[in-house]
Amino acid sequence: MKNSIYLLAILLCALLMPLASCSKDSDEPQVIAKRTLLVYMVASNSLASCDIDDVSEIEASISANGLNDCRLLIYWVNNTSAPRLVEIVKKGSGTAQVVHKTYDEKIKSTTQERMQMVISDVFDTAPANDYGMILWSHASGWASSLTARSTNASLMDFGDDRGTTMPIDVLADAIPENSFSFIYTDACYMAGIEVAYQLKDKTRYFMGSVTELPIDGMDYINNIPCFLADEPDLIQCCKNTYEKYNKLYGSAKSCTISLIDCSKLDALASICKDIHMNGIKITNDYDIQKYKRTEPYLFYDFGQYTKLMANESQVEEFNKAIADAVVYKAATPYIFNSIKINPENYSGLSTYILGMSQPTSVNESYYKVLSWYNDVIKQ
Repeated sequence: MKNSIYLLAILLCALLMPLASCSKDSDEPQVIAKRTLLVYMVASNSLASCDIDDVSEIEASISANGLNDCRLLIYWVNNTSAPRLVEIVKKGSGTAQVVHKTYDEKIKSTTQERMQMVISDVFDTAPANDYGMILWSHASGWASSLTARSTNASLMDFGDDRGTTMPIDVLADAIPENSFSFIYTDACYMAGIEVAYQLKDKTRYFMGSVTELPIDGMDYINNIPCFLADEPDLIQCCKNTYEKYNKLYGSAKSCTISLIDCSKLDALASICKDIHMNGIKITNDYDIQKYKRTEPYLFYDFGQYTKLMANESQVEEFNKAIADAVVYKAATPYIFNSIKINPENYSGLSTYILGMSQPTSVNESYYKVLSWYNDVIKQ
C-alpha cells in the first residue's frame, strides 16, 4: 500500500512538472529592446522594384553592424505578396527574415485602420524603450489626391496601395501621440510645414524632402546604424542621404533633406499667425522659390514666403523661430537639372500659398482641413 502511494505521488509530480514549467515561462518578463525601428513600406505601386533593393541594404547594414540591442521590423506590402510584418534579425555573419504576421489584403495599407493595427502589433511584438519610424512609399506632402486635378500632377498624399492613398490628416490620426521619437519620410514632398505641423504631437523629430526624391531613396546602409545608435544621430542620417546624391553628377545629383524639431513648431506657428494677421499680403509668386517642376506648383519655400509677408519688426522673431525648428537642412544646386535651388531662399521647409494655383487645377478645400491652416492662416 505504501509503495502504491509512493508511485502515485511520483506520477502526480511528473504530470504537474510541465504545468509548473509552462507557468514559470509565461511569467518571465519579455526582453525590452533599446529601440524598435518600424519601416512602413508601401510598395504595391510603381516602386515595387525598389523595395527589394532597400531591404537588401537594410540586411547588409545589420550584417555588418549588428542591431545594438535594438530591433527592426518592416511592415511590407508589394505587388506580389500579401502584407506582412517582418523582422530582420542578426544570424551568424548574416541576417534572417522572421515573419511575425500576415495581414488580410482587404484592408489597404494606406488606411488609418491598417496603420493603427500595425503600430499596435509592433508595440506588442517588439516592446522597446524608444521607437522610430520610416515612412516608405510615394507621397505628395499635404496635397491630397482629391485636391489636385492637373494632368501634370501625380499626387498621392502619403503612400499608394494599388491606387488607395492616405491624406496627411488621416496619417496623423493613425499615429498615437508621442509614440515615435523620430519619423523619417523616405518619400517625395513631405518636408512641408503643413505635414510637419500635422505630425508635431506624434513625434519629436521629423525628416523629409521639400522636393521629389530620386527613386533610390535614402542611404539605408549608413543610416540604419545612426537610427539604432544609443542616441539616434539624426543629423548624420540626413547628411548621409545628402552626400549619397551630392557626390553624383548631372541629374543624379539631386537631393533636399531637412530635420525638424517638432517641439519648436508651436512657437513658429505663433509668430506666423501674427505675420498672416498683420503682415503684407503676397499676390505674385514669380520670385518665390518653387519645389515642383510643373503646374500646379503647390510647394513654395516657407521661409522666403513668410519673410516676404513679414514687416520689419516680425522678421527677427521669425528668423529665430525657424532656426530653432529646422535643425539641419541641405540641398544640391539643382533638382533633376530642372529646379534651381537658391541657397539664400532655401529654408528646409515648403508651404502652399492659398490662391496662387490655377483654380481649375486645384480645389483648396482639403487644405482648409489641415491644422496649419486652422491654427495659423484662418482669420
